[in-house]
Amino acid sequence: MDPMKKTLAASLTVSVLVMTAACGGGGRPSVDELRDSMVSGDTVIPVPEQAAECFAEVLVDSDLSDETLQAIVEQDEDYEGSDEEQGKLQDLSADVVEQCAGELGAE
Repeated sequence: MDPMKKTLAASLTVSVLVMTAACGGGGRPSVDELRDSMVSGDTVIPVPEQAAECFAEVLVDSDLSDETLQAIVEQDEDYEGSDEEQGKLQDLSADVVEQCAGELGAE
């Protein structure tokens, strides 16, 4: 690829990223956003505070879509992910128990 095409491609990529961030697209929620949502008073996924960081890390590291994770952050009770996403959430329950068992037992 010639230098002019590389520069144009890079400029377009940066423009798309800036526009997405400015429009609230934001991408994948952070561990902090998920943790804070899970320990808030009225949450879609209630998690004991001592285990919330671990739960959030497992979710962010999973192959759940950004849309599903954002629905958790926004506590969107009306969000209905695809059957595939729902299956992924169910499959994650074993990973969460395995990886976060220590935090769940801590009081």
